[in-house]
Amino acid sequence: MDQANGATQDELQQAINSITNGGGAAAGADPVADIANKVAEQQAATLPPAPAPTVPAAPAMPSSVDGIPVEPMKAMYGDPDLDKVKSMALSDLRPILEKVDISPDKKFMIYKDIIDLTEDKACIEPAYNAARLIEDEKAKGEALVYIVECIDKLGIQMSIGTDQQ
Repeated sequence: MDQANGATQDELQQAINSITNGGGAAAGADPVADIANKVAEQQAATLPPAPAPTVPAAPAMPSSVDGIPVEPMKAMYGDPDLDKVKSMALSDLRPILEKVDISPDKKFMIYKDIIDLTEDKACIEPAYNAARLIEDEKAKGEALVYIVECIDKLGIQMSIGTDQQ
């Protein structure tokens, strides 16, 4: 038995004797607490310190793609990688969206995502034009309300010709 454990065993025996004999300890002394403290000190001396927790860094977000600003968006999917890919895909889609053959309601939804992501004022008029072509009256009304709210939010004035279709 090594000396440190031997000393602990002796102290433990003294504490047991003190408790069972109804005294022997100095007034106010707590031999059980003393032993618990010494055991804790020995354990602290033999255990390595716990490593500090590390937080992985978020992937870097490009500031622009093909000259179109890419701003960080609110976490939509709880996954920064997916949010980043969606942001870049919308930025890539923006200049060619008018060439894509999709329904007006889908086109409007893409413009809506771009506006929500970038607050790009230049997307409001094409979004309006797509909204006007939506056939479902309810969906068309909701899209037009969104356009009005965006204009109010962004504080811009636009002149949209009535001859556009």
